[in-house]
Amino acid sequence: MQVLDWIAIVLFLTTWIGLEPLMAVGWPRRKDSLMLDMVRIREAWMREVLTRDTNFIGDAAILGHTINSASFFGSANLIVIVAMSSALFMEPSAGVEAGIIAKFAPIEPIWLFQCKVLLVMATLLRGLSDFIWSVRQINYCLAAIGASPSREEDRDITAWTHALSLVVNPAIRSFSQGVRSYYFTIAAAVWFLGPIAFIVATACSVGLLLWRHSWSDTAKGVTAVRKLLDEKAAAAPVAEEGTKATIRSLIREEQ
Repeated sequence: MQVLDWIAIVLFLTTWIGLEPLMAVGWPRRKDSLMLDMVRIREAWMREVLTRDTNFIGDAAILGHTINSASFFGSANLIVIVAMSSALFMEPSAGVEAGIIAKFAPIEPIWLFQCKVLLVMATLLRGLSDFIWSVRQINYCLAAIGASPSREEDRDITAWTHALSLVVNPAIRSFSQGVRSYYFTIAAAVWFLGPIAFIVATACSVGLLLWRHSWSDTAKGVTAVRKLLDEKAAAAPVAEEGTKATIRSLIREEQ
């Protein structure tokens, strides 16, 4: 195993393990972070769930779509994991002397080839775990929404919004983490072509992920929605006070 292989694997593990916690707190753009903006948007969604006139069918359909997506990705991960596990039990010469990869990759010992297979499987397993946990959490979220009080009941909207947000945000975040794991799966698979290709693939995967979450049109659109929600929230107390003043003036006129 070359020194470049060690450098590549250390770089990969550092970014694979450390990137998610950094992005969760808003890095690299804390002010306009897509992940933090989505937390605010989902909170507004839960408030609308509690205050809108219609029932929860549309909201349940949205969450149901996420469950279906997570189930699909989880099943795909499981199939690929089982398929790749066969590489751990094949003839030693089959993995390093035959196949398309062998035409481009250097000759290497079988144990190193199997380590590369295990790394790809590890990224898929992490994604599978995220998808499974996402499905479980979304089911909890559906139950929580179904248990929320109706408009006719006495309720604390702020407290209920906060409680529902505590359930829905981790659920959707787990699904997103599972999707983001594919970036690292692709980078890990490139290790078969050598350590230099592995380093380049890791850097490109991280760069693409950060760009899509910080500077893409979607990220800008999400930030714009969050700002509109903030403006709406800031204007709400003013509008409410104006309504109260109007009511008081009408009462005085009647008197």
